[in-house]
Amino acid sequence: MEKKKLAGILASSLMIGFSLGGSVIASAHSMKTSNGMNQSKSSMTHSTMKNSIDTSDVLVGAAASPPSGNRNGMVFFEQAHTSKMITVPVFKNANAFQLAVAGPIAYVPTLQGKTYLINLQTHRVISHFSSPIGARIASLSNDDHTLIITGGKSVTAYALPSLKRIWQISTGGNTLSVAGNIAYLSGNSASKTALIDLKSGKVTGTLPVGMIEDSVYDPQKHTLWLANWSNGDMTVVNTKTHRIANVIHQSEGGGFSMQDMGSMKNMMKATGGYMQLAVGPRGNHVYAASFSGNILVFNARNNTFEKNIPTVPMAKLSGIAIDPSGQYAYATVEDMKETVAISLKNDKLAATFPHLVSNRWIALH
Repeated sequence: MEKKKLAGILASSLMIGFSLGGSVIASAHSMKTSNGMNQSKSSMTHSTMKNSIDTSDVLVGAAASPPSGNRNGMVFFEQAHTSKMITVPVFKNANAFQLAVAGPIAYVPTLQGKTYLINLQTHRVISHFSSPIGARIASLSNDDHTLIITGGKSVTAYALPSLKRIWQISTGGNTLSVAGNIAYLSGNSASKTALIDLKSGKVTGTLPVGMIEDSVYDPQKHTLWLANWSNGDMTVVNTKTHRIANVIHQSEGGGFSMQDMGSMKNMMKATGGYMQLAVGPRGNHVYAASFSGNILVFNARNNTFEKNIPTVPMAKLSGIAIDPSGQYAYATVEDMKETVAISLKNDKLAATFPHLVSNRWIALH
């Protein structure tokens, strides 16, 4: 299904519901899936805050369970123009991070060892399957119709739509980017980036680039961007030759250390540090969310740093997505538990979405 058609379906389904006290409550109720799993009901809210967004964008992202108790992990659907949000609970303690969208289905892996399938039209969990414990990063290889689930100790490939396991390797990481028939596996505590052949599941080589929090592939320029969240280096790799094209140092891209790992309190003290990366729709720019409060913009035509876009003072940015039409950047403000939209025409704040957070966003148009 084309992304434009899918976003239209999502936008229409987000309109369903009735108003009650300034909120819109969805009509979904508790049910069981075909696998017999109890499905918690989704809910819909409507922010009363005005925004100047004029787009059919729908943000889709997963959020981890709060550390304060046994609550459900969440998947968010936010219609940017109307500020209507649907929240879909998955399961108690279902710590989720990065989902993947293929056709009308969102695949949501969790640390607890289950991956949930959510229908994007009905906003219901329709099924789930067992996946490696500790793996909560979903990626897609569209060439091979493959779902790839990555964790700290493994990478596993599944055929779509059958979900039959194809291969598994015992090397892990925290970010994986796909370019053709190769997956690039990196980690924020690893010293190198591994190249995985998607047909065989074999590691075929490495790149001397490590301490990577996130990576992104630019299909227009055939470049892989790797963000070192410790020293602020952004490494650009030519994926045709596997040679390093440039290393761009931005001090505010760094700021995290291994001592910060596992301590949210320590991480929130950082004054910089790369989080999610995103490529513009035409491949001319790469965007990085930073704990500095700025969106860092890189010129992908000549592999250089271009500018900073300020968001909110003292903001800790994590998730980021670029509107497929190139008009807006959406970024999670981690410390304020909200997401902001920034106009890429004038670099100004266009909207704020309260109570909307995800470390990894997807924007559908």
